[in-house]
Amino acid sequence: MAFLEQVPFLKRMLEMGYTIALVVLISGIVGLVLAFPVKWLWNFVFGSVYSINVFQAWALNVLTGILFGNKTNGKK
Repeated sequence: MAFLEQVPFLKRMLEMGYTIALVVLISGIVGLVLAFPVKWLWNFVFGSVYSINVFQAWALNVLTGILFGNKTNGKK
């Protein structure tokens, strides 16, 4: 770690990488937690025809976010 103290740019890039990895990990966990209500609702409505697991619910949640997400251009 003495090398990182000598190269401040490298230290800053490493810290930024840790931050990005933490944000991606937390986003994934929050996404999975929010997929459970989608799974339960889907299985309640369509359970007799087709039931889904939590990863399919997560993918469905992402897909609906892409299709029906907020489409503003920044103007009010």
